[in-house]
Amino acid sequence: MPAAIVTGASRGLGLAFAADLLTRGYAVAGAARRESEDWRTLAANHPGKAHFLAADMADSALLDGMLAEALTLLGGDCDDGVLLINNAGVVTPIASVGFYPAQELAQAIAINLTAPMLLTDALLRHTDDLAVERRVLCISSGAAVKAYPGWGVYGSGKAGLDHFCRHVAEEQADAANPARIAAIYPGVIDTDMQGAIRDSDPAQFPNKPRFEALKAEGGLSSPADAARRILDYTLSDRFGECPVLDIRTL
Repeated sequence: MPAAIVTGASRGLGLAFAADLLTRGYAVAGAARRESEDWRTLAANHPGKAHFLAADMADSALLDGMLAEALTLLGGDCDDGVLLINNAGVVTPIASVGFYPAQELAQAIAINLTAPMLLTDALLRHTDDLAVERRVLCISSGAAVKAYPGWGVYGSGKAGLDHFCRHVAEEQADAANPARIAAIYPGVIDTDMQGAIRDSDPAQFPNKPRFEALKAEGGLSSPADAARRILDYTLSDRFGECPVLDIRTL
């Protein structure tokens, strides 16, 4: 049975990833700041296969240890392959340059960019001597390539994440046991992040009406549908052919 590590697993897309993977026969270690009731229910329905790790993705110093602990919890399930899903992310602060709250900016970059880099680094290091397949999925955003007023922090972090995946793909190409990696744009999904966008200050985020209309008109994907589509690709032989892609183009 293969194994997966999912960040931001207590709700939204991360929870949907965990649920989908468990139904596919994966053992899953889910990491988040707090264990939600939805996670507890999911774990109860999959005894011994859903493990929770309390971890703050903004606490960079603890991430290597968290990844190592996840591999230990997953144990022998890792013998059939390991998938790391760097899903945790924040859209705040939503603000134009000149109005950035410094602490929020630093936390956003730590969660959206630094954490995926450190966790990927830790996974490859801790599994370097294992003859198992390793895949890394990073959830990015179209904001990485299109500038939206008010999303300078979010878009910059995602652009950095995309380029990191390109670097890892280049470095792994000639490895003895190359890991596969890709940053994927998942589309617009009905999660708490979308709620934060709709609650933002229109003076700082002029595109707010567009996102309000997407919600009102049913233009948001469900987390379950998005997770299923992304995982169908991630677990296929095609994964890793392109280090950055939009799932809606497949």
